[in-house]
Amino acid sequence: MAADMKRMGSPIGARMIVDGREVDYYCGTSYYALHGDPRVIRAATDAVRAYGLGPATKALVAPIDEVIDLACGFFETETVTYLISGYLGAMVLAQALSEDYDIVFVDDRSHYSVFDGIRSSGKRVVPFRHLDAEDLARRLAHDVAPKQVPLVMTDGVFPVTGAIAPLPDYANALSAFDGALLCADDSHAVGVIGPRGQGTFEHHGLRSDCFHLAGTLSKAFGGIGGIIPGDRALAEKIKRLVRVPNGASPPPVPAAAAAAMGIRILKEHPEMRERLWSNVKRVRDGFRQLGFEMPESPVPIVNVKGSPATDLKHVDRTLRTNDIVVLYVPPKGYSDAPNVESLRIAVFSTHTDSQIDRLLSTVRHAI
Repeated sequence: MAADMKRMGSPIGARMIVDGREVDYYCGTSYYALHGDPRVIRAATDAVRAYGLGPATKALVAPIDEVIDLACGFFETETVTYLISGYLGAMVLAQALSEDYDIVFVDDRSHYSVFDGIRSSGKRVVPFRHLDAEDLARRLAHDVAPKQVPLVMTDGVFPVTGAIAPLPDYANALSAFDGALLCADDSHAVGVIGPRGQGTFEHHGLRSDCFHLAGTLSKAFGGIGGIIPGDRALAEKIKRLVRVPNGASPPPVPAAAAAAMGIRILKEHPEMRERLWSNVKRVRDGFRQLGFEMPESPVPIVNVKGSPATDLKHVDRTLRTNDIVVLYVPPKGYSDAPNVESLRIAVFSTHTDSQIDRLLSTVRHAI
């Protein structure tokens, strides 16, 4: 195990056991701490008693059907394709839509899963500068041949910085091309942003038959597995052109039951999303008052960038000494990590005001 890898000693939560110590926890992607929620755990244990870990065959299992039904309701779509992993979402979209486009344009800081996915299409891939719609427009004008249809693929919310892709600007750049497609890996956005938690397209107020997202139930929803919401036409293309749903095992039954419960909880309790956004604002405002540049955003990934005047390794050590755990990210240490060191702080809806104030106070003393 890597030297800096944290060892969990309890279910995930705003207060939990890490490396044998009780800490305030600001890492990961369980933005509502549903992975440790007793209702979610109970749903998983009930399912494993009823069905075991999985069918190990093509038999239908009720918890998986429940995920699909509940996700259709949550995302207000005709269908949802449920996958063993969200990492496969971009690949499934790239392959399912392969008959509808000729060339792919991709944000050059997109997640590894996005690059792996689009390469599987066999189409030409053209990167454009991170979050830069003008560079995308220039590359579209230069690289799209007559009668070709482009597809643009990007993270909806980026995993280290929390940046939201400017999808309206990308859609505008694509408007000159008939049938152009815009796809987002929305794993860090679904359940989190948008009025109903439907992700980046909803956040921006965008809707079109040419816009598609891939998400996950492994983060905000407290379960495991990837999801692709869409209409029946997209589901038919996935069934016809993609081997993964037929060739891979489905998500484990207890994980599906947990995911179903997570979807139900977030659907029935929108105040959890309001609380999350309130906590995010408190954290962002606090760091802004400490002198850090901090954009306004509802995304619960708060990235604190280092500078020559600030030693973030020292800040990280000070936080750990005070039993506060955040993620130190070295320069370019992950797909969209900044070119300088940074701290990635994951905000949960379950963090209390006093926990957030203690985080900010400890950072203030460390700098």
